[in-house]
Amino acid sequence: MTDEPLSLRDTARGVAFRAGLLTVGGLLIGGWILGLSMKIAGKAIHLLLLAGVALLIGGAATYEVKKHFGGDERSQLRAVPD
Repeated sequence: MTDEPLSLRDTARGVAFRAGLLTVGGLLIGGWILGLSMKIAGKAIHLLLLAGVALLIGGAATYEVKKHFGGDERSQLRAVPD
């Protein structure tokens, strides 16, 4: 180590260098986190869309089965007998 004190110019350069490194590192890490979260959100949207399509297909299949194999109201179980 030197015994000479740092000049104001050297201190300012050191601070600017550290600030630049932190800015670039923050942008890189922030971009990586943003990309990862967007990928996860895209997968979640695909899963929700798949679940919605499955519900629609299941509802249509239930409707068709009821229409062809027991559409009258007498075939259903009732809590209170007629």
